[in-house]
Amino acid sequence: MKTPLLLTALVLISLACKTKPKQEAQTTSTTAVEDSAAALAKRPTDNTPRSAADRLVRALYFEHNKTENPMRETKDRALIEQFFAKSTAELIWNDAQKSTGKLNRKKINGLYNVPDEAIKKTWVLPAVVGGTRAIVYVTFENKAKPEEIKVEMQQTAGRWRITDMRYPDGTLLTQLVQ
Repeated sequence: MKTPLLLTALVLISLACKTKPKQEAQTTSTTAVEDSAAALAKRPTDNTPRSAADRLVRALYFEHNKTENPMRETKDRALIEQFFAKSTAELIWNDAQKSTGKLNRKKINGLYNVPDEAIKKTWVLPAVVGGTRAIVYVTFENKAKPEEIKVEMQQTAGRWRITDMRYPDGTLLTQLVQ
């Protein structure tokens, strides 16, 4: 009598142990998606560490802004694709190939959506990362008035690329170059 009762108890315990990890895994994945959206809604703090996402944006604004600005590139598409996601790079390249593109590259710096001479003091804040998406805030002075650009990014095949930029006036880069 004791053996069947003991055997039944062991079977029930083993079944209970097997189902519990599956429930935890499902809860964790749901929480990770929620945490991703919640993380992107927050602003970076003083303690936010630097990441590959904000380093890419820093390279774009500090190394390539003056001499090799991808927004002014008309001959070599590779520079655009180095920073922007394929779909966004396609829009920028197609607009650059038109003789009268929507983005006036001679007067306006597409990285800021203002004329070059109005831009002073640029800061790139640490990225806020949520899963495979990130947001980087770029602050600059436009005629002595601070303004901010919100750079939206996506990680594809382990590399961060810019998918869109929201300028201080609310305009999106992808709207300007469509």
